Amino acid sequence: MSSRSYYEVLEVETSATEAEIKRAYRTLAMKFHPDKNPEGAETFKEISHAYETLSDPQRRAAYDQYGESGGRYEGPDMDFGFEGMFGSGHPHRDVPRKPRAELHPLSVTLEDLFRGKKMRLKLERSIPCSHCKGLGGKRSVMKSCTPCSGLGYINSLRQMGPGMFLPQKAVCQSCKGLGKVIPEKHRCKKCKGSRVKTEADTVEIKIDPGMSDRQKVILKGKGDQAPGEEAQDLVFVLDQKAHATFVRIGDDLVAEGEIDLAEALCGFSRVMLNDLKGNPLLVTHRTGVIRPGEVLCIHNEGMPRAKRPGDRGDLLLKLHIKFPESGWTPSPALRSMLPATKRPADKDAEGAEMVTGRPISANEFAMRTSQSSQSRHAHADRDEDMFEDYGDDYADYSHGVPECQQQ
Repeated sequence: MSSRSYYEVLEVETSATEAEIKRAYRTLAMKFHPDKNPEGAETFKEISHAYETLSDPQRRAAYDQYGESGGRYEGPDMDFGFEGMFGSGHPHRDVPRKPRAELHPLSVTLEDLFRGKKMRLKLERSIPCSHCKGLGGKRSVMKSCTPCSGLGYINSLRQMGPGMFLPQKAVCQSCKGLGKVIPEKHRCKKCKGSRVKTEADTVEIKIDPGMSDRQKVILKGKGDQAPGEEAQDLVFVLDQKAHATFVRIGDDLVAEGEIDLAEALCGFSRVMLNDLKGNPLLVTHRTGVIRPGEVLCIHNEGMPRAKRPGDRGDLLLKLHIKFPESGWTPSPALRSMLPATKRPADKDAEGAEMVTGRPISANEFAMRTSQSSQSRHAHADRDEDMFEDYGDDYADYSHGVPECQQQ
């Protein structure tokens, strides 16, 4: 058993948020997963156990108050009221505990979630030693644990305030909650008194078409099993890799494509991309002008909808129009075929100053506006420092920097 706290195991502060704990777990789990790091199997189990407690608000609160024994707390023990306070309660019974779950990230591709997939994984798990039947040795040589008087836990009172005490229990570290100890020379030769052995197993994971990122696949009773307890559930959390072409939003897929100006005006029909089955998609648009920023919605070409086979989301194709290069001049014949301009020459142009515009790229515009914004903020900071030197005379002064609102 590790002497580190669960927060130290996950390398987070005790004040860490749920999102920070989840992010830390994913990082460490990927680093020590047995598939990638065979020597990190025990560390991976420790990480998973810590996350199992800290990711549950109720169990985390119990752990913060009572320590590791509180982290295992499954709910209020009504028999440990006044009886527990005076030492007559017996919370450790021979009733199997509710099984916990082992969480493991499982890396999948968008194609896996589209088509569905079956995966077979080899793993090792702990089960009760069959040689000693999970006792750790012969029952006849077991002795009552002295520190806990054979109870398996230690009673104490925790002061909650003036004159207020809360009875609490902690698992006895001498007997690990068994209430019995076995002399070393009489311990089981197979498990060395640990009561468990390691078993190799192969599990099959079924990914159904349409499953989503972060969805869980639960294998009942396929995790570690401690003596006297039910086997834990093995839970795989799907972790979808980023795709080179598609972004998934619910049951829809989003992709980008480029068309020429002529195609935007006159329509097109050509292969623009391959779908998630690897088949080329012939995208056709015959009527209507496509304007900058518009999206083509291609029905029933998205992800399969879970539990509704044959029904799929849509493919949303964001089109970028490629305009002619700088210096290109349309011919009079082309100009005559285009719709007439609605902006005739201004009658008041006489006497106006004539200016000529030069097109700049979107990147150049972004760079210029970014530099200007940084300069304004720098001046604002200096101005605020200046007004601070004048004390409270300018306490009500508010220095704001206007920002462009998105349309």
